[in-house]
Amino acid sequence: MAYKTVYDDVIFIEGTDSRVAVKGKVKYKYGLFNSQLKDLNSVKASLASQAKFQRCNCIVEFKYGQKSSWLSLDDTKWFGEGKCGILSDEDYNSIVNEINSK
Repeated sequence: MAYKTVYDDVIFIEGTDSRVAVKGKVKYKYGLFNSQLKDLNSVKASLASQAKFQRCNCIVEFKYGQKSSWLSLDDTKWFGEGKCGILSDEDYNSIVNEINSK
């Protein structure tokens, strides 16, 4: 069973879900300046914005992490990626209810 969260009305699924109609990819990659002093919520905010731009309400195969950096003010930089897609209203609400009941 894949771990699921909601951020900014977008469902993040760390795995696959056959109910999702995948439309595209989303990616947040650290750069020399853009990821310093960020956190996981910054990654999710960027990916959620990209998903919404593609008219998607979820991200599957969500992967994220940190990479060490010696060239920046901060020691670590965040990255994240996944595939954005669409869940039906019924499936979306079902997953949100499942998340909220935990």
